[in-house]
Amino acid sequence: MAGTSLHDKILQLSSAFWTSRTLQAVAELGVADALGDEPQTAQELARKLNLNTDALNRALRLLASFGIFEQRDGKWAHTPESRLLRESDPRSARAFLRLLGLPFIWASWGHLEHSLRTGEPAVNTLGANGPFDYLSKHPDEGAIFHAGMAAKANREIPAVLEAYDFSVHQRIADVGGGRGHLLRAILDKTPGSTGILFDRPHVVADAPPHPRMKPVGGDFFTGPLPEADAYLLMDVLHDWPDADVVRILKSVRKAAPNNTTVLVIETVLPQTPGPHLAKALDVNMLVMTGGRERTPDEHGKLMAAAGFRLEKVIPTAAPYSLVKAVTAWRSG
Repeated sequence: MAGTSLHDKILQLSSAFWTSRTLQAVAELGVADALGDEPQTAQELARKLNLNTDALNRALRLLASFGIFEQRDGKWAHTPESRLLRESDPRSARAFLRLLGLPFIWASWGHLEHSLRTGEPAVNTLGANGPFDYLSKHPDEGAIFHAGMAAKANREIPAVLEAYDFSVHQRIADVGGGRGHLLRAILDKTPGSTGILFDRPHVVADAPPHPRMKPVGGDFFTGPLPEADAYLLMDVLHDWPDADVVRILKSVRKAAPNNTTVLVIETVLPQTPGPHLAKALDVNMLVMTGGRERTPDEHGKLMAAAGFRLEKVIPTAAPYSLVKAVTAWRSG
């Protein structure tokens, strides 16, 4: 926004959702897949998708101003960016854009003032006790949500694998690991390791099998957790307020032998000014879960309260970092 006036800057920020919502809707409707490799007119695309020609043309014109699609001789064509909206692209972002466009997410953000007044998740204004309670009651949205989270994880996992040598751990427990996307990728790269996928019973029941991965159902608040020499928590702790994070970490500590490693894989808040994804994600966690993103110091304090010692924060090429902690020694 360099070179813009103060009023222009405020206007651009306040209206940014016009573009993001258009992008989500175009992804939801499958416009990029309908376009294919040959340029087509808006009328041809609209006919395929049962859309209004003029409305679609206007939406594509907006996205094209940001390099997503381009117009050639009155027809619409793909750009490298718009190809990421295709379901068939191996790097596809469509599933995550569909997640961000879910009605309950937009409705929750519409109640941001509730969170600012109370500190409580705005999603609770929808008659739900948090997002997962809502999704359990709305399985169609739940399927889109889980597909989007899986797609997001699959895009970020290569950077995590590149940043850390998991082969130093023989037995790895992925706590709150969902359907095991991260753990299976680690085991594929580290043939000498075995893994335990720990999550709610109905979640791990749907996890694709792996010959060296054992699914274990349970509750990471109450345990018992399995014994391992490394514990992974990817996109778990940021879902919860500090008191609950300490409960989760204490549950891990109760199961962990001495000299055990804990790796928290999340975005980490920088202690510097300026825009950063973690700062936006932090407000999203306020709205959606009541959790938060944290600085390295904040992670360290929570680790210490649960019997761990923060060792270091390892950045990756993705927005994620690995917050590495080890068990503080205890007798017995």
